[in-house]
Amino acid sequence: MADGKPVTRNDRRNRVRVRKSERIRTVEAKDARKKPTFSLDDDDEAKLNEEQRKTIEAIRAALDAENKPRVLKLVQALQASDEWPDGIPKSIKMAAIEALGWFGSSCLPEIAGFLGDSDPDVVQSAIEKYEEALSDFELGDRERSKILIEASKVINDADAIDSMLFELNNMRHSVAVETIKELMVSGNEAAKSVLPDNIEFYTGEEGIKTPEQLDEWLEKNPDDEGDDEFYGPPKD
Repeated sequence: MADGKPVTRNDRRNRVRVRKSERIRTVEAKDARKKPTFSLDDDDEAKLNEEQRKTIEAIRAALDAENKPRVLKLVQALQASDEWPDGIPKSIKMAAIEALGWFGSSCLPEIAGFLGDSDPDVVQSAIEKYEEALSDFELGDRERSKILIEASKVINDADAIDSMLFELNNMRHSVAVETIKELMVSGNEAAKSVLPDNIEFYTGEEGIKTPEQLDEWLEKNPDDEGDDEFYGPPKD
């Protein structure tokens, strides 16, 4: 509900159109951008030992070759090392996150490993990769739902989750309702804290607090035939 007025289906679709236009521009910009180079400033470079320099070079080489399996293997080895996480220099963590982020949502499980880091900059960088993954205009609403649910399990920043929940508006009603139900039973307090306002905004109704109430709302506001144009074909 915005300014006391219910959010209608047309309101939501207009937002989807705007967001799709924004996403197209984002993808065009991504296609034109350069891959991360992992160039370090002199101070950071001086702090690395020979083995750590080799790690940076290996990540860089794998990304230049667009070798996703190699990048994943390097990051997984990093996260399994005896130095993880506090013994791994920040510069290497940030390079790893950037490399994973380049390949998109398929690398989110590895990116999640950085969310528990003690350095807030590393955590913020990992959160941004979830946000970037959600901004992919080519995703269907079910794919977007899956990312949002996974994000709600691992991200403890309420503001970040609140921002991501705007993606409910890019889902057909049935998918949004199922997503909200999943979030309702999440053990993540950050997600629970921002969910009520987002439910009200999406449904245009106050006081919806249970899965049963969501089902009642969906009965009154079912998907329609035109939804495929905006959200992708329904699941088989």
